[in-house]
Amino acid sequence: MTIESHLQESFGQAAPAHFAWQTRHSYVSQCERALVRSAFWPLGSRVLDVGCGEGATLFHLGASGATGVDLFADKVAYAQTTLPNCRFVVGSAYELPFVDGAFDHVIVRDLIHHLEQPERFIGECARVLAPGGRFDALETCGNNPLVFAHSLLVPVERGQLRSRMGYMKGLLGEHFTIASAQHHQALPLHRVVFHPRLGAPALADSRVARGIVRAVESVAENLIPRGFWAYMSVRSVKAALRGI
Repeated sequence: MTIESHLQESFGQAAPAHFAWQTRHSYVSQCERALVRSAFWPLGSRVLDVGCGEGATLFHLGASGATGVDLFADKVAYAQTTLPNCRFVVGSAYELPFVDGAFDHVIVRDLIHHLEQPERFIGECARVLAPGGRFDALETCGNNPLVFAHSLLVPVERGQLRSRMGYMKGLLGEHFTIASAQHHQALPLHRVVFHPRLGAPALADSRVARGIVRAVESVAENLIPRGFWAYMSVRSVKAALRGI
């Protein structure tokens, strides 16, 4: 069984414009880089990015030599062209095409809330991790007003409604020891104002527009409780083999 077929329509094709928005936009790219580095650095020597899409996360991490896996061949082909120093393969998150213990660091961003069998996925991540290896998950938080609205308006994102820190810790705790947990981006207004469809990316060329967005996001950090911030990351570790 592969990941749910309903994702094909929304995510089955490569999205070069979205990749460019994440990696080159004057404001958004800086926010994206800070977010993924806060969640995933420092990197291990053998890194696997599950649900890698077009490769934006590995791009921001500067993860030369890493491996990315995605269900959709079109995304994998695009990522391989864009990041030739990484390796990309097609595969299901439920049946990762790697041998046991092949990696010492597995990362995943914005995938878990799409899965109907997240427990099965976490088990697969534990399988391909070497003893003592690290599993880092970055997910949106359903408590956040922007995330909540996004979940209601976009059916394929409805799984974000279950996405909470307690849920994430419980899910990962079945196979890993939780090492740390963080919240990120109290109110990422930039994702709306500078969005290609919802807003206007070119607005970032205006110093005034950038200043307003930055000011609102800064104020939100002081007003919104951490548990309601838009992103959360959980770092966990697979138990090492005990010596004889």
